Amino acid sequence: MKRILINDGCIKKFETAIEFELSHFYMYKSLANKMQELGYFGAKDYYLTESAEEETHYQKHIDFLNDVGVLPKLPSITVDSNVIQSLKDSVIIAYENELDLLKYYRDMYREEAMEYPEIASYLNFFLDTQREAVGFYGDILSMFDIEASNPNINMVIDHKFKKLAK
Repeated sequence: MKRILINDGCIKKFETAIEFELSHFYMYKSLANKMQELGYFGAKDYYLTESAEEETHYQKHIDFLNDVGVLPKLPSITVDSNVIQSLKDSVIIAYENELDLLKYYRDMYREEAMEYPEIASYLNFFLDTQREAVGFYGDILSMFDIEASNPNINMVIDHKFKKLAK
């Protein structure tokens, strides 16, 4: 039997991080479905790519916890996509969720890195990823604001999403 190398409080923080990543996995699936319904196929493809990335992040946490002797509890996840009525709504939701997760990883780093230096190294990937995501969605929201009078801005942004979908 593996020995558990982190304390219960740290395990709980990782379980919350897992919940965030799984919530984002489903959120991006939901955003993709709504964008498909609205006819924004570039955004649909982009959000599907993001969903897959969130699933990878979830698995990174599972693998890390396995290495420190922990089998985490998995949360139940629900997502309400009824609040999404436009492409801009989807970007706002993505931005806010990614920002919340960035703040969470910052707090987790601050609270756990001194006791467990390996967590500091591990979390750098997630902090960089969240910073990039927040920056990207912030840029897209700026495009919506700057080009508010452009009747084609939704198509321009949808095309940008299409080019970025992997």
